[in-house]
Amino acid sequence: MERGFYHEIKQNTLEPEVRAQVKTLVDRASNATKLDEHGNWDFGFTSLNRKGTRWSALNWDLYGFGYDIHTQQFLIVIQVREADGSRKWLRVRKNYFLIGENEDGTVFAHAVESRVVHNAVKKCLDVVRAVQNWIFGGEYDAMFRQGDVALLKMWETPRAQRISGVERIVLNSHQLVGSQMRENGNLYVKDPVMVHIPGTHPPVGGRGWYRVVIGQRADFWKFAAPTKD
Repeated sequence: MERGFYHEIKQNTLEPEVRAQVKTLVDRASNATKLDEHGNWDFGFTSLNRKGTRWSALNWDLYGFGYDIHTQQFLIVIQVREADGSRKWLRVRKNYFLIGENEDGTVFAHAVESRVVHNAVKKCLDVVRAVQNWIFGGEYDAMFRQGDVALLKMWETPRAQRISGVERIVLNSHQLVGSQMRENGNLYVKDPVMVHIPGTHPPVGGRGWYRVVIGQRADFWKFAAPTKD
């Protein structure tokens, strides 16, 4: 594997099987039915007038690939780049996404920060793992993930106020039940079981205390929208 001037992975240096997996994921994400109101990713060059003096182009480059430590799903990190030649000056805007397949077979595209991607490349770190750590604000390896929500194991009882009730709906889509809950700005649950109400992800849970972690998303330009989980 080799990288180019802008840290992008030169895809012709990848094994054919990996290159095919990458292309398949990008194709599926670009045509995902769960994209938000900004529409699909229409890659390529578009002339905006007959002379071709006004144009726009949407392209992508690969920045990382690997396998989820928990699910072994194949994941990639890409840059989606828009060049707008319809102005007096060339405008280039970039988004970065972690792309993979959900447990129900649908594809997700999760917006991540460019600095996380490029810092990982410069430090020769695993780019996929670096953006997962950023999304969940800690060591992803130590967490149980269910879509955009994760459970982080606590090795002692949290110093937080006990709250009434042992059930909580998180992000309007994750039903969390435990034997006890505590809160201090963060939510903690003992002996949790978390069920994804839409059924996209399988239940997760554990014994002992866990902190509930909500995955963060980067801001993104509207020309290339993330998918909905």
